[in-house]
Amino acid sequence: DLERALDRAARAGLFSYLREDQPVADRALADAVLFPTGHTTPTGEEISAKCVLNKNRNRQPWFGLFFQAARREGFVIGDLYFRTWNEGARFLEELASMAIPERWNYSQYQSKQQHPILKSYVEKTYERLKQQGRVLRNESKLLFNTGLLNVYFKEIYVLGEADPEYPQRVINARPVLENDRAVLELFLNQKPPMATYFDRITDVIFDPDLEINTDDIHIIDDNFDRIPPKYRNRKKSEIFALFQAAIEFARIMARRNYKLVVPQYYMGQIQFLMPIYLSGEFSGPPDFALVLQKMGDVYRGNTILTLDMAYQNARLIAKPDTTWLSPDKF
Repeated sequence: DLERALDRAARAGLFSYLREDQPVADRALADAVLFPTGHTTPTGEEISAKCVLNKNRNRQPWFGLFFQAARREGFVIGDLYFRTWNEGARFLEELASMAIPERWNYSQYQSKQQHPILKSYVEKTYERLKQQGRVLRNESKLLFNTGLLNVYFKEIYVLGEADPEYPQRVINARPVLENDRAVLELFLNQKPPMATYFDRITDVIFDPDLEINTDDIHIIDDNFDRIPPKYRNRKKSEIFALFQAAIEFARIMARRNYKLVVPQYYMGQIQFLMPIYLSGEFSGPPDFALVLQKMGDVYRGNTILTLDMAYQNARLIAKPDTTWLSPDKF
């Protein structure tokens, strides 16, 4: 059935392309593709199949196979659904305006939407709150803590409603302050707690004395597009040698500044973002960030990220205050 659905979609031009979970017309900009399976859910909603972009060079362009109910028109922020793009954009703008000012846009990549970092932050925060059972609910409404504050140190919540047709979806979402009595009375004056990502402060502090295993050149090879263009005409073996040296430079710096290597939360685990200066000079922004996963008494290098990607990931736990990961500096 699935092979026939794929063939039918290819012949009829039924592929839909997405970037950051939003529709795009240009396949070259997409990070995922959807096509109809021809099947429906018990409630009659069409089921789509989804494949994601394969970032490993010289391999098939799409991989994985996931199934989901067909998308509605509008704007999606994780489980938060808005009827139109403008409604979703207004929600993000209102939330950004209400919170202590910070940069929610990329520095190096031009997104077609405003506040893409805030969008990612809200998506992942709500997902974590659901996992922790920290979303307050009554008969029809729900309330969750964004983890953001306004300039008077008041917590910012989001008030929404469960979609009557698809209860996992949140509709009519809007930001509210913790001192909004009318809202709190809906939940018997309970206040929703923040999401948490670690148990001990030591969980998010990098240990520069542990071994770092990055012997796999595929870390560079599979993510070549994340390396600054000025290095791409060099042999990969040369780039990898610079990369290995840059790891040791970062370790030297980390011994003198415990905040240099920044934590991120990914797939239920704490990882670390290490700045990589291929030039061997600690000047200006780094070239990219190395993602490190602690495996017992060793850190394993998993992948590399652009600075925009690294900042977006790190912002979920806390706003980075280290110099190299400040959006104003790269």
